[in-house]
Amino acid sequence: MAKRGENIYKRKDGRWEGRYIKGRKMDGRIRYGYIYSRKYLDVKHKLMMLKADTLREPEFQSLYTGTLKEWFEIWLDTIVKTKVKLSTYNSYKSKIELHILPSIGAIRLNELAPTDVDQWILKLSLTLSPNSVHAVYRVLKNGLSQAVQQDVLKKNPALNIDLPKLEKQRVRAFSLEQQKKIKEAVSTDEKYLPIMLALETGMRIGEISALRWTDINFSEKTIHIQRTLQRLQVDIGKTALVEGTPKTFQSERILPLSNQLEVYLRTIKKSSKSLYVVGLDDSCTEPRTITYRFKKLLEQLQITQLPFHALRHTFATRCLELGVNIATISSMLGHTSTKMTLDIYTNSFMKDEREAIEKISTI
Repeated sequence: MAKRGENIYKRKDGRWEGRYIKGRKMDGRIRYGYIYSRKYLDVKHKLMMLKADTLREPEFQSLYTGTLKEWFEIWLDTIVKTKVKLSTYNSYKSKIELHILPSIGAIRLNELAPTDVDQWILKLSLTLSPNSVHAVYRVLKNGLSQAVQQDVLKKNPALNIDLPKLEKQRVRAFSLEQQKKIKEAVSTDEKYLPIMLALETGMRIGEISALRWTDINFSEKTIHIQRTLQRLQVDIGKTALVEGTPKTFQSERILPLSNQLEVYLRTIKKSSKSLYVVGLDDSCTEPRTITYRFKKLLEQLQITQLPFHALRHTFATRCLELGVNIATISSMLGHTSTKMTLDIYTNSFMKDEREAIEKISTI
C-alpha cells in the first residue's frame, strides 16, 4: 500500500519504506536512497529532513524534480515550523492543504507557470472572498520565494499576478443602546466577566483567557497583557490549549483600570481559587467556552448575533465617539500602527464627518 505522491510504501514485512533522490549515477540515471520504520509518521518525518538536506547540495539544485506538494511539505516542516508561532504554522498549513495543493499540488515545482497561478486565482475567486484570496496567495508566494532562495527554483511564477480588488471590511460593533443592555446583564454574574473586560478594555478573547491575577496591579490600577491562550492543532486529530505571547510586539501592553472595573475585580478575587482571572479552580476558561456563553447571552437579550471580537470593536468605536485621539486608541488596542487603527475604524468617524458637513453647509 502506497501513500500517493509521497514515495512512501507499506512493505510485506509490515514496515514502511520511504524513497528519496540522493543524486545521479555516472550514466545520468537517478540514484535513490531509502529509509525504513514500523511507523508511517516516522518515515514521513525522516524523509522530509533528508529531502531538506539534499536541497542544499549544489548537485541537487540543478535536478530538483519534486512537485509543488513535496516542496511545500518540506518548506512547512523544516523552515516555517522553526520560525513562526504554532498558530501561524497551523494557518499556513490549513491554507496550503485546503486551497493550494488540491488545485496545483501535483504540478512539478520547476514547471509551475504564471498561467497556472492565474487560473488558480480565478478558481479561488469563485468560492472565496477577495480578502481570503489575497491571504492564500501570500502563502503561495512566500513558499515559492523560499524555493528561489534555496536555489531549487529559478524564478517565482507567482510574482506580478493580477488579484481581485480587496473589499473594505466594515467593522461590526454594538450600538450604545445594545452595549448598555449587555453591560447591565453581565454586571451581576461572574461568569460574564470576560464580556465586561472586553467592553471596558478592548482586550482580545485569547488575552482575557490567559490573564492571571499577577498581571493586575491593584495599587497602580493597571492590567499587564503579556500572554494569550488559543486552542490549536498539535497533531493529527488532536488539539490542545496553547499559551503563548501576544499577537505582535505591540500587543504586549499595559492598560489602565477604571475605578468601577477595579472594584469589580477586587470583589471577584476574594473568592477566586484560580491563578487565572477568568478561571475554574486551578485552570483557565478557554476561548470557546467564553464564546458559547456570549452567544447564549445575546440570545437571551434578543440582540443580533455578533462575534465576541465585536466587543473589542465596540470599545474602540465608543472611544472614537468620545473624542479619544487615535494614537491612544491604537496603543490600547495593541495595534502595530495608527494607520492600522484608522484603516479598521474609518466608518466610526461618520458622526464627526456629519457634523463637518453640517458646518460647511452653513457657510
